[in-house]
Amino acid sequence: MITTTFKNVNQGDSIILEWSTNEKQCIGIIDCNIKDKENPILNYLKEKKPTELEFIILSHFHFDHYSGLAEIFEFCVQQKIKIKKFYHTIFVLLYENYNRILISKKVERETQRFFESYDLVDHLIEDSIEISHHLAPLNLTNKINLSFLAPSGNTYKDLIKQLARKNNKIVKTAVDMNKLSTIIKIENELECILLTSDAVKDSFKKIKKNNLINKKITLVQVPHHGSWHNIYEPFWNDLIKEKNCPAIFSVGYEPKDKLPNEQTVEFFSNNNFSIYSTNSVFGIESYFKIPNNTSIISNKSILLNSFSSLKRRSNLNLNNNLSNLNGDHSFNSLI
Repeated sequence: MITTTFKNVNQGDSIILEWSTNEKQCIGIIDCNIKDKENPILNYLKEKKPTELEFIILSHFHFDHYSGLAEIFEFCVQQKIKIKKFYHTIFVLLYENYNRILISKKVERETQRFFESYDLVDHLIEDSIEISHHLAPLNLTNKINLSFLAPSGNTYKDLIKQLARKNNKIVKTAVDMNKLSTIIKIENELECILLTSDAVKDSFKKIKKNNLINKKITLVQVPHHGSWHNIYEPFWNDLIKEKNCPAIFSVGYEPKDKLPNEQTVEFFSNNNFSIYSTNSVFGIESYFKIPNNTSIISNKSILLNSFSSLKRRSNLNLNNNLSNLNGDHSFNSLI
């Protein structure tokens, strides 16, 4: 069994995988974001006190996916925690060029800290691996594997060419680093879960064309915090999934992006997914007709009364309640 926990880090990803094998408790981390100067994954590691991590995966090099990793690396150095595998899409030519297109001093400062901490932790990382869909599956147990469906090797080449043209001022448009976002499949003989980070439409088109998912889906992460721009409808329409399969949105209050889009929430709800969200914002709030500030109500009785009234006067899916739409969420899969 795999326990997948999505931490509430506003618009960003911090995912913890936990499983057992040979009477050993195993931990894997996918991305790590800071929320309000707090690092939920760091707090988790301080509580669990592991001596090793099976892997850390950096889905792609965007701030809301790596802002907390420097603290994780520094903590591993302090506590001498071994990291068996570090998977990433920080292809050397990309991150040398990436510094030239940083958009803020904060991102620049934290990027520098990331690479400095990465140097410090290097001796504790057994294997640093560039992610590609050509990688052999990682055996988590004798029945459960983790594999990468995206990005492809060609994506690296294409982005390097685009970055070169931008650096030579041949083009002025920004390079879409989301093209390097991972799509992760964790599966046993019959079922699988799908973690999609900020993956773009083309990645899902390739997966569908090559028929890379042919098992029942039991859990999905909605790509790019619910941006409709990233939804390739034929892929999601044709998935075979369990009844009321959870679809998780990792979102927070970001007025610039206003994610998730209501169209995305409606699409997944209409496709018989159960909607889960780390925060009731934007498309979640509008689709479920949630009153303003319901997401920050902490009193349980008020929350239940709000839920009761919402069911009477909104289109709230009976598979959902307000507790599904706020906070951390953990799912047990591949049982």
